[in-house]
Amino acid sequence: MTHPFAWFSWSYRWPLFSFLLAGTVLFACLLTCQGKPLRTDAAPKGILSYEFAWTKPQADSILSSWEKIKDTARQQLLLDFGFLVFYPLTLSLACAMLAGSKFNNMAAAGVFISWAVLLAGVLDAVENLALLRMLSTGGSDFLARLAGICAGVKFALVYASLGYLVLQGLATLVTKLRAA
Repeated sequence: MTHPFAWFSWSYRWPLFSFLLAGTVLFACLLTCQGKPLRTDAAPKGILSYEFAWTKPQADSILSSWEKIKDTARQQLLLDFGFLVFYPLTLSLACAMLAGSKFNNMAAAGVFISWAVLLAGVLDAVENLALLRMLSTGGSDFLARLAGICAGVKFALVYASLGYLVLQGLATLVTKLRAA
């Protein structure tokens, strides 16, 4: 099984990774700054609280607390569509590059994760659409659950890729140092 970037020349992977990482960091900073007003008593974690509202009453409570700043929430979700292009590709490419190291004894896991984390972008898009719909029409049990499930699986995929990068990255480094 090959990773999603197998077709991409090795010499171009680092420049691509640098571009994707810069985009990921830029969008993360923009989202953090732009989303600060969304932290309210009903949504102490801002948009994250809304992603995990789970029920119509909880979603309505958050939306009520954002009555005067719904445009900020809408802008946050629209801006997130840019972010969801960058972070899954960044993580996928990083996992693929690590899986390609000759010192990596868990390459198959890296290949699998490099494919799986791409699903995070799709899940993030579905989640955003559900949240945008509730911003327009009010809370919904179905949409709140859909957003929560998508967010939960998305974060699980992101954390799995980060875990692989940290743990297998360290193991690869140790193996490489021992071989030297």
